[in-house]
Amino acid sequence: MERQRIQKVWVDDKCVYARTSNGFVANYPFSMWKRFEGSTPSQRQDFYLSYSGIHWPQLDEDLSFEGMFAQAGLCTRTETEDTIYWEA
Repeated sequence: MERQRIQKVWVDDKCVYARTSNGFVANYPFSMWKRFEGSTPSQRQDFYLSYSGIHWPQLDEDLSFEGMFAQAGLCTRTETEDTIYWEA
């Protein structure tokens, strides 16, 4: 995958989702994280975006965009993990 900009990030009760500017969508299930097991919808909705990923301050948890898209089979990880990015 060539370098892609994140266009939108959202969550539901089971997953976090991200869509790139070229339309690729990846999701990552909360069930894969121990810290999300007892989390509330409010805690899952409380996140912010950085250049390379998502951070949930109430849960002290992070997810890189490249890791998320690699898990979905849409890219391979790179040493710098900056092929998929968000910019305000």
